[in-house]
Amino acid sequence: MKKLLGIIVLGLLLSGNVNAEVKSEDITFPGNYYIKEIKTCSAIPTDKSFSNLSVVKTVESVVGFDWSKYHTETSSSIYVDHDPITVPIKVMMASTHNAIGNKNQSNIDIAKKFLIKLAKANTLHNSIGYEELKKKPKCYANGDQNEPCWYHEYEFASQWFGNYMIIAIWLKSELDPQELKVVNKYINKMYKKFLKPIQFKKNEKGFYAMANGGLSTLVYASWTDNKKLAAREINHTFKEIDKLFYDDGYINNNSFRGVRAQWYHSYGVDIALGYVYIAKLWGAKVPEHIQNKLVNSAKLVNLAITDEEKFRSRKFSGDNRNEIKDPTKAIPHTHQMAIAIDTLMEIVAGVKLEHDPIYLKKRKYHVPDGMDDLIGFNPNCILR
Repeated sequence: MKKLLGIIVLGLLLSGNVNAEVKSEDITFPGNYYIKEIKTCSAIPTDKSFSNLSVVKTVESVVGFDWSKYHTETSSSIYVDHDPITVPIKVMMASTHNAIGNKNQSNIDIAKKFLIKLAKANTLHNSIGYEELKKKPKCYANGDQNEPCWYHEYEFASQWFGNYMIIAIWLKSELDPQELKVVNKYINKMYKKFLKPIQFKKNEKGFYAMANGGLSTLVYASWTDNKKLAAREINHTFKEIDKLFYDDGYINNNSFRGVRAQWYHSYGVDIALGYVYIAKLWGAKVPEHIQNKLVNSAKLVNLAITDEEKFRSRKFSGDNRNEIKDPTKAIPHTHQMAIAIDTLMEIVAGVKLEHDPIYLKKRKYHVPDGMDDLIGFNPNCILR
């Protein structure tokens, strides 16, 4: 019997069905989330600077912003107007990155003041938390795309918080003990409401913002210098990717969103590739079978561009409540917020993005933000 068990275990290992566990001693925090040292980056526009009055006004607009009220008034299951919170945080990230890269102390000081100001205002903390979310109806209630979607309120608040923490990590060495106390108190308060309840959650479908919160957990682990948490999170999300990404590269839920399947598939691929880049940088070894799934997913991004009908021909069995069937709601292109998915595809998967004219046209409006807030960094800044 022991011999038989040994053969079975060996077979699983050889077939790639067992993840190589990442240990805390494998983790090396790079110091600045996606890179060891922040330098000037040509991919981040120079006008993203705290010397620019419009930048200051944009960042100021999110301080204490009532995202809960705004979301309730403007959004539905199929549509989310998230610009009032996502644009300011991207602008703040890009401007802080430029300030540090250029060693502009006066602008670093302004970035620090905003970091503290956002914390003191408890910005976005009144947004719906995960525990409260359980008491609300699901999105697309009764199959109606115009029904409210409280999950989006939670999701974008949580995503925003992850990006806030990245800025905090970049500026941590600039904070004096009292300032650090203010920022840390806010981060811990937000963490308990938006992040901790979903840590290590086993999702049955979908791979969305900040790797379903996994990237934000890694950021929090870096902020708290918790290598054990980082290792556990990477092991968890590797298993989630293994479960949610099929062998042929399709993603459970994302790739089956009807007339928006291409858009949501590329969204998931961008985030998964960003996650794997961070995990590898931090010391993790990516299991071969997971890498193969990601390569196939990247290839499907191209298939959706060159032959959308063939891409959508794969059928999905099971609950598909958020499938969008109305052809007038179609978004037939790669996700425009994935501003450097082409870079990630080549670096992480070795796949070159096919020419997607609609994507290239639409991403022009988002490249000037300087950051991909779905993953918390600009992949073009890792190229030197």
